[in-house]
Amino acid sequence: MICRSRARRRAGGAVFLLLAVAGCSNGGSALGTVEYTTPAGQVVKIQSPPDDGCHRLPGGARSVRNYTVDDLRLYADANCVLTKAGDDQSGRTGGESFYLGTQMSVPFTPGQTPWRSYSVVGGGA
Repeated sequence: MICRSRARRRAGGAVFLLLAVAGCSNGGSALGTVEYTTPAGQVVKIQSPPDDGCHRLPGGARSVRNYTVDDLRLYADANCVLTKAGDDQSGRTGGESFYLGTQMSVPFTPGQTPWRSYSVVGGGA
């Protein structure tokens, strides 16, 4: 049998650990990994990218996997600027950007323009 004071300390420690982890999730980054494949077939992994601003995808990305806790928006433009109507993006004509939810992926589509940048949805200012 565990004495009550030891059980309370364990419960208190668990609560403290939970609060510490929750506090870290607001540290200005999208916790997790963004993984993409370049047109040359190279796999690139970005660990916990900052949650603000525009992030370039050097070499471009044919497919992207979002293993972070935040959603992403992918752009065909290197500066996170929406493309003009009629530009081909992700196999669709007229697409401006692509919303990629957390724990989701977007595969290569024949004729697709490589993604050149991304931003974290709901990221910092």
